[in-house]
Amino acid sequence: MSFFTGKTKLVNSTPIPSSISSSTGDAAAATAGKITKEAAIALLHDHDFFLKTDPHHVSHRTLAPVAGEDEKESSGMDAATARQIHQLPRDVEPVSRPPVRVYEVVDHVPNPVWSSSVVSKEELVNVKDGLFVRIRSPLSVVMETRWIVRERKGGKSGGEEEEDDGELELVEDCEIVCSKLLVGIVKGQVDNNWEGIHARIVARMVEDAKKKKENGGA
Repeated sequence: MSFFTGKTKLVNSTPIPSSISSSTGDAAAATAGKITKEAAIALLHDHDFFLKTDPHHVSHRTLAPVAGEDEKESSGMDAATARQIHQLPRDVEPVSRPPVRVYEVVDHVPNPVWSSSVVSKEELVNVKDGLFVRIRSPLSVVMETRWIVRERKGGKSGGEEEEDDGELELVEDCEIVCSKLLVGIVKGQVDNNWEGIHARIVARMVEDAKKKKENGGA
C-alpha cells in the first residue's frame, strides 16, 4: 500500500427477528412465521434484490466473469480458478456456480468528487454464511464487504449497545481502500446508508417468512 493510500474498516449489525407476529392480532396466532438462517442467507444470494437495496442504485447488468468468455463458459469455472483470477481473500469460499458473478452497476451519487452517475464493477460471491462483495469504483476506490448471517451475540449495532432481542443478526463487515483524501467521503456514504440497506433486507426477510407461513410453509 502506498503512502497516499488509506484504509478503514466498518462493522455494522442489525438484529433479525426470531419470529414474525401475525397481523390479525389473534392471541392464538401470535407467531405467524419464523426467519430461518437458511432463508436469510438465501436472500443475500439473490443478487438482483441485493443490488437494488442500495438507495443510489439506478441499474445493473451482468458481465462475464472473465473478459472474452460468455456466461455459459464462465458457469463451468471451478472455485480454484475463480480464486486465482479474481484474487479472492483466503477466507472467501464460493458455494455457487459460477463462483463469482460480476456486475456493472450504475449509481446516482451526488457529491463534490464524482459525477452524479457512478459506474462501478462489483464482484459478488455466494458463501456459506452470506455474501462477499467487492466494489471497484472510479478514482481507485475499492470496498470489500462480508455480509454475514449469524447467531446474535448481543453485541453492537452501529457502534451502540443493543438489547439481544433476536436469535440471528445481519452483519456488514466492510473494508475501504482508497486515496487518503477520499477515505472520509466514502466512509461517510457507508455511515449514511447502512441502516436503510439493513432495514430493506430485514423487511424482505420478514415479508418472505409471512408469505411462506400463509402458503402453508413450516
